[in-house]
Amino acid sequence: MKLLITHDLTPQQLEQVRLTAREHMILYTQERDLALVEARDADIALLGAFAKEILETAANLKWAHIPWAGVDSLIDAIRKTPAIVTCGKGVFDAPMADHVFALLLTLTRQINTFLRYQIAGIWRREPPNSTLTDLWGKTMGVVGLGNIGREVARRASVFGMRVLAVKRRPSAISEEPVDGLFLGYEGLRLMLPECDVVVVTSALTPQTRYLIGKNELASMKKGAILINVARGSVVDEQALAEALISGHLAGAGLDVFENEPLPPNSPLWHMPNVVITPHVGGLSERTRQRVFERFLENLRRFLSGEELIGVVDKEAGY
Repeated sequence: MKLLITHDLTPQQLEQVRLTAREHMILYTQERDLALVEARDADIALLGAFAKEILETAANLKWAHIPWAGVDSLIDAIRKTPAIVTCGKGVFDAPMADHVFALLLTLTRQINTFLRYQIAGIWRREPPNSTLTDLWGKTMGVVGLGNIGREVARRASVFGMRVLAVKRRPSAISEEPVDGLFLGYEGLRLMLPECDVVVVTSALTPQTRYLIGKNELASMKKGAILINVARGSVVDEQALAEALISGHLAGAGLDVFENEPLPPNSPLWHMPNVVITPHVGGLSERTRQRVFERFLENLRRFLSGEELIGVVDKEAGY
């Protein structure tokens, strides 16, 4: 079989692939023209550069692996290919959940304000127009109880929070690390008014685009906080900005945006109750190795005829 790799690998990682693939042909390139020519008869692909074009070109593909977790930008090509497609879902859970709490604690403990004081050399114990608060006993709602959502829920429980969650498919609440479980959009409507903090971790699909819009934001508690580490388009940014300006929401922690980079004219840049990070929630010094280890394990499984990890549900879109 022929394995085409367009994802960036170190020489050591490439050697590990060779040892695992053994007699199979390996072509490693990040040159577009060569990659598309070689894709025509490739059996396996580790996709980085030119992922969409390769999926559309590689008619004989049996399995393709996408290193990152969100596949919304490739879903049309994924649905058309006959290949099994796997992705990095599950790889980024720990840093993503950590990032949620980095954003949340920055807002509740006003770290963003105190950092500005530090830069200015000011000793001031009380931030203006806001108060310090804690998480104990408060209610968090997780929108999208997948792998990342579960990790967020587990951390919230350790902070002494009551944890609610909404998901698309039913499961027994005893199987989930939450205190209350809601289903579908009706469940979301029931959950939002109960939450002091809402964390968005759902995949972006046609059904979740603008899932959190003007009406949903209005239904949240006055003084609630929104955290979004999923995809920017799950939340209506204009409606969010209005809810923050009006004071209905106390704050927002945002790692993802409808348009990235966030445009310079976005009002979100200059709001004191908004913490912005540039889509780095899944990054850590160990992420690169975890991403590679997932592919290598799946390569071993594929060559042995075993079940693959992180298979993309083509119908669901993630």
